[in-house]
Amino acid sequence: MASTEQIAKEYYDKGTSLIRINSLELGIDNLNMAKSIYEELGDSTNYIMTLRGLAIAYGIMGYDSKMLYKCLNAFDYLDKNQIKGAKHYFYTVICNRYMLLGDYDSAVNYGKMAMQDLEDYGTEFENTPNGYLVVCLNLAYSYLHIHRLAEAETYIKRATEIAFKNDIHYHDLSLSVLSANLHYQQGDIEYVHQHLEEFGGFMKSPEITLQDYLEDLTLLIETFCSMKEYDRAEAVAQNLESSATISNNPALKLETAKLYMKVYKISGNTEKYHQACVKYAEEAIACDQAQAAEHLVEMDTSIALSIADTPTELI
Repeated sequence: MASTEQIAKEYYDKGTSLIRINSLELGIDNLNMAKSIYEELGDSTNYIMTLRGLAIAYGIMGYDSKMLYKCLNAFDYLDKNQIKGAKHYFYTVICNRYMLLGDYDSAVNYGKMAMQDLEDYGTEFENTPNGYLVVCLNLAYSYLHIHRLAEAETYIKRATEIAFKNDIHYHDLSLSVLSANLHYQQGDIEYVHQHLEEFGGFMKSPEITLQDYLEDLTLLIETFCSMKEYDRAEAVAQNLESSATISNNPALKLETAKLYMKVYKISGNTEKYHQACVKYAEEAIACDQAQAAEHLVEMDTSIALSIADTPTELI
């Protein structure tokens, strides 16, 4: 029989895996089960990481109040239990949300708070080099968008050093795209052309969420569009479309349609832009239908389990 710790870990692992593939509601259900068990066990480390997973999921869904509530819960828990070196996880979640909303000044502020927490207390919690790497990537991404190139370059170099030293490769695409955008903004277009092979394939790592992956591809498309190389930008969207078709992932198909819209709007191709808008509407409907089907299965399963647990005399 599995131990309570093993059961909690199974819920946690399943929840985080579901969030990475954008099955967010099921992921949240599993993480909530894990959170309850970790709280009962008094396992503060895993309890904190589960709160982080929930905050990430709510952020991706756009439920900002729920995301912030989980972050505030975490800050309160960390302060009450005098646990240092873990606040950066939640500053990073907030930073990411500001990035997605396009408020890069606020993203920089929270990214710097995350980095400060790591620098001050990083050795007092079970942190990994990836935590430092992600904070550097977020700061580089945000600084690029407000055209503070010196700061962006500093964090790209720092992230590259961390990745190389610790043999971390699942953020290679992020580093390549950030470097390309930096060199483009510095006027070095030839650098981008020389490193085109690094953008090929776009192998998605199971270590990052779909949203992280989309941020990379969006920045790559923005870079190509700024260079007026619209065919290359379109090829990025086509590559993602192929992955979405193979995986038959409704959420990924919807995000692909968004990327096509971005390319054709920037390029001024009105006809293709209108076609992409129609495609987006169709994919949005398909995505809603897929989610509804998931909800029906969840409801039917819950009802069946409830009936199975009900004494015969009460049925």
